[in-house]
Formats: sequence, structure tokens, C-alpha cells
Amino acid sequence: MRTLLQTLVFSAFVFSAFWLFGFQTYHLHAQESKRIPVYGEFGFGYGQTLFFGDIRTKLSQAIQAGDFTPNSGFNTVLAFYAAPEEWRGFGLGARAKVFAATPAGGTQNERYFFNYYHAGLSGKWYALSQKFNDSAYLRGVVGFGQLTTKRDNSPAKEEYLHQFAVGSTFLGGLGWTFPVGSVGISIEAEFETSLRNGTITNVGDGQLFQSGQIGLNLLISF
Repeated sequence: MRTLLQTLVFSAFVFSAFWLFGFQTYHLHAQESKRIPVYGEFGFGYGQTLFFGDIRTKLSQAIQAGDFTPNSGFNTVLAFYAAPEEWRGFGLGARAKVFAATPAGGTQNERYFFNYYHAGLSGKWYALSQKFNDSAYLRGVVGFGQLTTKRDNSPAKEEYLHQFAVGSTFLGGLGWTFPVGSVGISIEAEFETSLRNGTITNVGDGQLFQSGQIGLNLLISF
């Protein structure tokens, strides 16, 4: 029940944030004299999951996981930033990322999937050019989200054991944006670390799952 409630709160936060910024952008565009530049961003990438702390032990308790290698997979990114010129290349907004894993094989012919998402407050700073959407930049994200770990005991029958956990994510990125006409094309490397809590049967609430990712993304901003 707690996991469901946290997921609903998270979903409401994301919806409200994007709706609020969308309404604000529309309102500001209607008033040219007060317009604040708002940049949208979306993209795709590749990521490698990292396991920290005792997450292997927790997964073994939750879904009888064996000693499998953290899987890689694909990132989908969506973000927007308000970046007034007087901020000198800094933008503040919201960013969401979804990771969809490729299956990892176990020692007993089982398969594992490790998927997660987060959304939250994000800052992006073009420190060298002092101009948003041009040249090198740093990015930071403080977010909230969920991970889902699945063990497929029988691929033919798709008999899954699931583990859910929710909590916080911290992300840092370094990239370069190449202006192309009215858009920017960016290549970005990122590192994230997440601390999420889940319930394990016969163990109790508040079990901490520590994971992370290193990733490389291709982004388009406009």
C-alpha cells in the first residue's frame, strides 16, 4: 500500500510540474514583453546499471536472485528548462528519465530485468559560453522514482517474481551542445546513484536498495 501511495504521489508531482510549466509557457508567450525563454529537451541513450552496497543480498531475499551481472539497457529522457538571459547560461526546470533493461541471464537458466525511472528538479549550466544551449555544460538532477526488479523463472511460461522499491535519485552529467539552426544536438555522459526502499517478505519494511548507472545519451533541445 505504501509503495502504491508513493507511486501515485510521484505521478501527481510529475503531471503537476509539466502542466504548470506548460501553462506558464503559454501565458508568457501571450505576453511578449515578459517572455522567459523555455527550452524543451528529449533524447535516447544507453546505460549500464551499477549495484552498490548490499543490493545483491536484498535481491536474493526478495526474488531468490542468483549471482547475475547488472544489466545494460536504453534510456529515454524528457526535460524542459527556463533560462532567462540574465542567468548567464543557467537553466532551471524538470527532467524525467526511464531506463528499460535488456534481460540478464542467471546460473539456473532464469532471466532478470532491472528497470527504473525518476523525475525531479534539474539545473543545467553552460559555464564556458554563458549562453544556454551552446557549448559545454554541467547538469544536476535531484529526483524521485521507482525501480522494478523481475526474475523470470520460466521464460516459456513467463512466471515472474517482482521486487518494487521507491526513493530518491541524484544525477550528474557532463555534455556538449552543438547548435544546428534553431535546435541543439547534445552528447552527454552521466552518472547517477539511487537510494530506494522496498518491502521484502519475512524481512520487513524499509529495506534499502542502492543502485546507480553510467550512461551516454544523445539529446535534442529546442
